[in-house]
Amino acid sequence: MRERLVELLSRQLIRVRGESMTPTLRGGQWVVVSRRAYAGRSPSRFDVVRFADPRRPGSWSIKRIVGLPLEHVELRIGELVVDGLTIEEPHAVGGNTSDHLWAPGANEYVVLGDNRSRSTDSRLYGPIGFPAITGAVRGHAKIQ
Repeated sequence: MRERLVELLSRQLIRVRGESMTPTLRGGQWVVVSRRAYAGRSPSRFDVVRFADPRRPGSWSIKRIVGLPLEHVELRIGELVVDGLTIEEPHAVGGNTSDHLWAPGANEYVVLGDNRSRSTDSRLYGPIGFPAITGAVRGHAKIQ
C-alpha cells in the first residue's frame, strides 16, 4: 500500500509546450511524468525524458534519449549512428540539415526532439548530465 502511494505521489501532470516532440507529443497535450522513473535504474535509449533546460535556468524540456553514456553518437543527414551502427528511428520526423557528433561522458545523455526541424536539443547544447533528468514521460492524460 505504501509503495503504491509513493508511486502515485511521484507522478506529475504536465502540459507539453511547443512542437519539438511532434508527432509523439503535441503542444498543449497533457502527459504524466514519473519523477521516480530512474530510482534504481538508468535511462534507456528512446526514453522520453523531462530535464532541466540547460539554456533557461528554472525551465524544463522534454526530449528523447538517443545516445547513452560513453557511446560515440553521430547524427548524419537522415540517420542516427551509434558506435558505428545505424539505429532506426521510426518516431523521428523533419529534416536534419547538418551532421553532428557527440561523445557523452560517463553520466551524460544525447537528447533530440522527434520533430528534428522544430527542436532545440543536444545539437545546440550538447549532452545533458543525468542529474538534470527529473523524470520520464509515462503516458498521455485526457483532460478536457
